[in-house]
Amino acid sequence: MIGPPERAGGEQIALLRSVGYAAFGRHERNLDVLDVVFDSLVDAPDSARDVRRLRFAGHGVTLDVDVHGQDKLTIELRVSPAGPVMVESRGADDPLAARLVSFLLRWPGTTQRPVRTAWIML
Repeated sequence: MIGPPERAGGEQIALLRSVGYAAFGRHERNLDVLDVVFDSLVDAPDSARDVRRLRFAGHGVTLDVDVHGQDKLTIELRVSPAGPVMVESRGADDPLAARLVSFLLRWPGTTQRPVRTAWIML
């Protein structure tokens, strides 16, 4: 029996990304999404193991995230451009559930549209 043809890695990533965006878009269509452009687990696996570094970017906004710890996490955020910003984390309410997280950024009193990061497992 012959299975389906293998897809190139780029095609598979594009397909997964489009499915993810479609699912995400059903819930919050008015928010732009910041893509993950750097994850030290993937892009620098030999770097410091006590800190995981992530960078999300898009729509004129960059969010750098440093995650410290294993069980009890400490998270540091840096937003560019700098200025007053409100950040909310969204994820599972169950502390035993997987730590799938997204950050929502809002700039009160400005015309800057709110943005959300892509969902990431911490």
